[in-house]
Amino acid sequence: MSLRVLKLAALVLFGYLIFLVAYLPAVQVLPRLPLPSQLSLQGVSGTVWQGNALRLSYQGLPIENLSWQLSPWGLLLGKANITVKAGNSRDAEQIALEGQVGASASSIASDGLTLYLPTDLVISQLPLPLPVNAKGRFKVTLDELEYGPDCQALLGKGQWLNAQVAGTQGFIDLGNFDADLGCVEGDITLNVKEPNRFGLSAEARIPANFKVKISGKFKPDPSLPQEVHNAAKLFGQPDSQGYYQIRF
Repeated sequence: MSLRVLKLAALVLFGYLIFLVAYLPAVQVLPRLPLPSQLSLQGVSGTVWQGNALRLSYQGLPIENLSWQLSPWGLLLGKANITVKAGNSRDAEQIALEGQVGASASSIASDGLTLYLPTDLVISQLPLPLPVNAKGRFKVTLDELEYGPDCQALLGKGQWLNAQVAGTQGFIDLGNFDADLGCVEGDITLNVKEPNRFGLSAEARIPANFKVKISGKFKPDPSLPQEVHNAAKLFGQPDSQGYYQIRF
């Protein structure tokens, strides 16, 4: 066999391998990855580099219509750099996200990610002392994130948009709440500060096991219905400034 033929065969084989890698089906690869046990994917299509999933579920939270683009260059450094988009940001009943995510074998990072969460899904995960029926939407904007195995760095903002809680005469409008996101001792922290109609200042700490702890205080605005002020008494007696303490 001549050298020319060997070179041609090698070139054809190399091209074939590039073709296989470029069109590697995601449905064949993802089930073989060491994904968290709480995470499941359904309706996977496309390739590893550019694909879709009809649904992603993590710890029972559903994310619809996930799409991704994976850069192959980051893999050379042992890190997956992924552009992700999911859900419909205009639909208040859906989880929606869009931005950049970096993942390695031991951590996850981001330098720009926006996430929308329906209020009822978030409320169901919190250890509240009494049941709450609420509406609105949580918006989380991450400017910086490094997580693994716990929170290493976090810089971002959180908002509860168009917050409402159910009362005996219908839903009560509470306006918007703003919070700063950060890390303390490996926990994700969410700090809510006044002004807001509920007079709420609080810190929520979210450890790796997601057993949320919340401490703070609140003083409902005088303009809120009397039933709100009556419900506040379930938290005990107010202090000298009229604030009720929160700790759970």
